[in-house]
Order: sequence, then C-alpha cells, then structure tokens
Amino acid sequence: MFVSAIYGLGNPGKEYEFTRHNTGFRVVDALAKRLGAEFRKDAALRGEFAKARFGSAGTLWLGKPLTFMNLSGECVGAHARYHKLDFSTVAVVYDDIALPVGAVKISQGGGDGGHNGIKSVIRCCGNAFIRFRVGIGAKPFREQPLADFVLGKLGDEEKNIFETRQANFIQGLELLISQGLSAAQNLINRKDNNERP
Repeated sequence: MFVSAIYGLGNPGKEYEFTRHNTGFRVVDALAKRLGAEFRKDAALRGEFAKARFGSAGTLWLGKPLTFMNLSGECVGAHARYHKLDFSTVAVVYDDIALPVGAVKISQGGGDGGHNGIKSVIRCCGNAFIRFRVGIGAKPFREQPLADFVLGKLGDEEKNIFETRQANFIQGLELLISQGLSAAQNLINRKDNNERP
C-alpha cells in the first residue's frame, strides 16, 4: 500500500459543516463511508480517527483533526508519530482557492499556498506529505476577507458540483492508496479530467 494515512482538514462543530474550509472533512468522510470505516474520537491525539482495510493492501488510517484548522499539524503529527507512519506516505486533503470549484490537484512537497492548516502541518510534520487539493474557487470580490470566504457556506451550485465530483475525489484517493503518487497524478491532474462534471 502506497499511502498509510489520509487526513482531511477542517474545523469541528456543526456550524462549520458546510463551509468551504471543511472540504477536507467532507472528502475523508465520503471515503470512510465507502470503506465502511467508523470514526472515533481520541482526546489524547486531538482528533477523530478511523481504521480501514483497503482490499488486501493492508491497514489505512483516516483522520480529522479537532484542533481547529490553524493547529491541524499538531493532531496530524501526533497521530502519525504514535503509529510510526512515514510522512511521505501520509496524504492531507484540503481546500484550495487557487483551483476551480471541484477540481483536484495531487502533489508532494512545496509551500503552504497561504493555507493556515497546511502551514501548521508543515511546521509539525515537515514537507514530505502528499497534498490532495480540492478547489473551492477564488473569492468573488477582491475586497472580501479571505477568512469570510473560506468560512462561508457552500452555495447550491457549489454543493451540486461537489456532489457530482465526489466519485472523482474518491477515485483519486483510491489510486493514491493502491498505485501511488505518479499513477494518481497521471489520471487526476489531467486538465480534461478536472473539467468533466
């Protein structure tokens, strides 16, 4: 198995459930549902975690930090180190304003792109982890504070796009797990693949 753990970033609490910033939580929830895995809270590691089987490939951890976005790395780092996971086999799913709504880009290494959750993960875990970026689109108004936009609720059109593309998100994660980074990038990062509804 090429990936040992997948962590989705977001903020805990019902009030954040359908915000753009909670895209990572929603994608990892969908993967857990597909794999029949159930999240359980771990107060010591400050997150919710699910242990899943992926075919005959082995054990896969799924995680959602409960530290709030800006401290996500504290949970990711604590859980990965506790289970002795190599950070190069860890994938982090998160929202990205640089990509169109529903588009996906998979990469490894690089900067934080102004994303505070990723900034925290880099600070606590280094830079070897895999990034699974899900587009939420750019701010509609330049003057709008970024925090207001990412913490805003998804509109009906955005919800429809995410629902339509959910199978694409899952396919990308399953490719990462079973075939590795290059195979997932070759299929998922293609422009035409991201343009399909």
